[in-house]
Amino acid sequence: MYVNEDTLALTIVDKVTGAYMESYTSYDDGLANKTWWGAMNSAVVLTLISGSDDTKQANTFNDNVTKKVTYTDTGFTAKIFWTTYKVGLTLEVSQTEDGLTVRVPDDSIREEGDKYKIGTIALYPYMGTSYLDSKEGYILVPDGNGALIYLNNKEGRYSAGFSAMIYGSDIGFDESKVESLLWDEYKIVNSAEQIIAPVFGIAHTDDRIAYLAVVEDGSMRASIECLPNGVSIDYNRAYAKFVERKLYTQPTSNNSTSGSLHLTESERAHSDLQVRYLFLSDDRANYAGMANAYREYLTARGILKNTDEGYRTRVDFLGSDREEWVIGTSAVVMTTVDDIYDIYADLEKRGVSDILTVYKGWQKGGINNLPISKFKPDRKTGNAKKLAELIKTGADKGIDIYLYDDALRINPDEYNVTFNVVKKINKRKYVEETYKDVYESFNWITPARSGELLDKLTSQMAKKGVNRLCIAGITSNLFSYTYSGDVYTRYDTAASYLKTAEKLAASNELVLEQPFAYLWGQTEAFLDMPMYTSSFIVEDTFVPFLSIVLKGVMPVYSEYVNFEANRQEFFLKLIETGTYPSFYITKESSSELIYTNSNDIYSSQYDAYKETVEEYAKELSAIANKTAGAVITAHDLLDGSVTRVTYSNGVKIYINYGETAANADGISLDAMSYRVTE
Repeated sequence: MYVNEDTLALTIVDKVTGAYMESYTSYDDGLANKTWWGAMNSAVVLTLISGSDDTKQANTFNDNVTKKVTYTDTGFTAKIFWTTYKVGLTLEVSQTEDGLTVRVPDDSIREEGDKYKIGTIALYPYMGTSYLDSKEGYILVPDGNGALIYLNNKEGRYSAGFSAMIYGSDIGFDESKVESLLWDEYKIVNSAEQIIAPVFGIAHTDDRIAYLAVVEDGSMRASIECLPNGVSIDYNRAYAKFVERKLYTQPTSNNSTSGSLHLTESERAHSDLQVRYLFLSDDRANYAGMANAYREYLTARGILKNTDEGYRTRVDFLGSDREEWVIGTSAVVMTTVDDIYDIYADLEKRGVSDILTVYKGWQKGGINNLPISKFKPDRKTGNAKKLAELIKTGADKGIDIYLYDDALRINPDEYNVTFNVVKKINKRKYVEETYKDVYESFNWITPARSGELLDKLTSQMAKKGVNRLCIAGITSNLFSYTYSGDVYTRYDTAASYLKTAEKLAASNELVLEQPFAYLWGQTEAFLDMPMYTSSFIVEDTFVPFLSIVLKGVMPVYSEYVNFEANRQEFFLKLIETGTYPSFYITKESSSELIYTNSNDIYSSQYDAYKETVEEYAKELSAIANKTAGAVITAHDLLDGSVTRVTYSNGVKIYINYGETAANADGISLDAMSYRVTE
């Protein structure tokens, strides 16, 4: 590692290959203005808030800055102060065995003036930068499962890059989005995928050098920015941007048309900020190498534990929902406990016995009767004794049955929402619209209350000998909020949810629905893995980054097969990623749900899916047996439409997504097919 003491710019050199990456640009095309040129050559870039303006930028290259640099055994420490704006911080850079860490201690951040406050902080935002197509390679984007932006010349096609908050948007600040609706009732556009893991990366494949950046501290209030050339300037870059303060809108009355104020958070967010760069070379300098490095990183720290005990088909059931009635609502029973016994018996005859089940809508009042605080099943689907016996009988046969609990939401039509509900930073109660007819909206429960209700539920479950629980809601949402006059940040929310998950996992068999990375140590399986990305126009291709990280260590289950438009392609994606399939099943026809909030379940009846479940289990379990105990070591996008997946035990899988036959490594592949070699 080399540092320019004047600018604090870094050059990272691979001692074996001689390849290097820089945190600044060594090429000036003469087109960047002073502000952009300063940012490109700075170790730290700030945005500053003054009044209602949060667009002012400051950096360590252009501005009046005092720096005191002290060298250490592994790097250096730089005390930086912007004299014009009267803000400062300490930058700590340390070389490690596999790369370096860049850190700003929270207690070093200074705001000594009245006019300017720090809005955001970006550390070495041009690490690994390149000009236009001067380098071959790509940016790894943590969108959904994973995506790449190639470093080719984009010819100025894009006005914006990828920008998203780690662990999703913050409803404490964000205004409700205007959804695209049909007849003002039904959503016709799906929400974008969230950033599940706090990572990004850049690979220079021609030089065989790459890095994976892990946002270790401050990730709860940070965004990932991945910008290709042509977005404002002709340089490729990727970085984390830490949010210290935000502007928000404060209505001045209950009437939204009466006016509002633009305010700044009174208190700065408090957390150390740290990014760890894991540098990779030679055959590991690619997105598969990044995924392997991340798996090793998580395993070494005890965050990721081996819980994969082999292939299972996920067969979830919907118990009941409610529809409007003359007075109040009426139960719509879809799958009873007795129905589940019958379906299991039929699946066993078909050779499907390795099953994981999440039972949804088991509670009194159906799936939308939230929150759940008692082990009180709906008597129309089966009483507590029958449900407990089902779970025990299933366990004796190797079937794991988990009870589903959305621990985030509360139904205002069924419960008092005066207390223990989330209010945004502007002290307005957060309302989640459903665009459905029976229950038109939900509120969110405060993190502390979620923990209390889960304690009550699991305590009652334990008395009946039931200890399998599937948690949703709190696993894939983070937010800032106010309660009883106090302000809580996403750091507070994450800490509360982690504490709750740790307590539950200590005494229960626990699986989590689409869990954020900070919760991976508390789940025995990852449910609802995104099989694609958000397909932002700036992204060039999908890659199964998260699947490569987790395959062979934690069982990963897909989103429901039922709702996939191109089922043949989706099946090939399951094979490519090593993901286990998921089915959402009901005994009764899904047409019974047309007047319920579950009316988006348009196909679920067991009779329509029993053969598909059988076929998937037979084919996918055979592949899983060949890759058992192995991890994915390489993932290659070959010429044309063929993808090759290589496992640590030597197994290779070739997938042809093309509409015509193909050949790869001497292997012939029919259109839309796959081959496994050992």
